[in-house]
Amino acid sequence: SSACSECAAGTYAANPGQGQCVPCPHPLSGERGAVTCSVCQKDFYLLKSADPAEIFSSPTDYCKPCPPNAECSDDTSLATLGVPAGYWRASPSSAVLTACRDFGGDRAGEARCAGNERGAKQASRLLEEAGSDEYCAPGFTGPECELCAAEN
Repeated sequence: SSACSECAAGTYAANPGQGQCVPCPHPLSGERGAVTCSVCQKDFYLLKSADPAEIFSSPTDYCKPCPPNAECSDDTSLATLGVPAGYWRASPSSAVLTACRDFGGDRAGEARCAGNERGAKQASRLLEEAGSDEYCAPGFTGPECELCAAEN
């Protein structure tokens, strides 16, 4: 073409002005206009932070498949895994999601364990401030949100 344009998301041009956009290596992705691919694509999460060049050179060392029942959109990290209602995890450094058991009535586990439906990145920040109870519905606390909060 006669005009330059940014590379689409999921592709990159290693050098400014490069005429061809190259697909990111699996399982990496990149933002629109990226000069490297250093985030994990949908259905994968970034296990640990590293220099973008390291991530690009060894993508499978850093990008891991999304754990069962978790939600991993583009650019998800271990700390920002999406946890659906009815599930709980011990901390932002855990990739293990636990289904909350339904003792106390039909769908009680889903009612107690609210997940982080407000969005994984926002919930992760709140989780770090509040502890693992961030996944619990108001009034519940502890592993699998099985305990009543002290004020109740």
